[in-house]
Amino acid sequence: MKKILMASVAAISLAAASLPAMAQDRVVGVESAAEQDAEEGALVGGASGGAVGASVGAVVGGPIGAIIGGFAGATLGAGAGVQASSVEYAMAQPVEPIYLSDSVDVGFVVPSDVTIYPIEGDDSYGYVYANDRVWIVDLESRAFVQSPGYLVPQTSADYVTSNPIDPVELEGDVTVGYVVPESVELVRVPDSSYSYVYVGDRPALVDTQTRVIVQLN
Repeated sequence: MKKILMASVAAISLAAASLPAMAQDRVVGVESAAEQDAEEGALVGGASGGAVGASVGAVVGGPIGAIIGGFAGATLGAGAGVQASSVEYAMAQPVEPIYLSDSVDVGFVVPSDVTIYPIEGDDSYGYVYANDRVWIVDLESRAFVQSPGYLVPQTSADYVTSNPIDPVELEGDVTVGYVVPESVELVRVPDSSYSYVYVGDRPALVDTQTRVIVQLN
């Protein structure tokens, strides 16, 4: 099973007893710059540049990787009026990720052949995991209305650590949420919407479209 690290942009507090029995992995908040505990199943802190007040959630299970929120630029469509409980449900119930050929954003209409997963207790919205983000979907229009965070598959995280490159020099405080300048060449992660650079001996996973660092090991 691939590890899942979760952090909600809105503060979340989920009871472990309410999650599936398969839950074995860990949840990550974004309140510190380093993991406080790497033990399997532990509640740990993560890295944050422009943190907006996320808190640790609960142990979850599933086949994905990591969901990261809580820093500047992580949330799209935050004013859509989606209930926090619906966002939390989508982040706590991992589904198989898909990749859409189009450049997706808020307002993108999900193709008819793509499954939209229901949100328990919410008849207006469903969700999908697409193009390395979690997306809340309006069930009537099938349009993306909000994305609470990035999805980082374990394969992408493993790739950047297994394929080191020459480090680059970046100005300022380089943390999660930092925007890598256009002058810096990014190296693409195969079969992913991510690229990466090395800052000193630390690999930084970068959203290729926005050039935002979403994970800094």
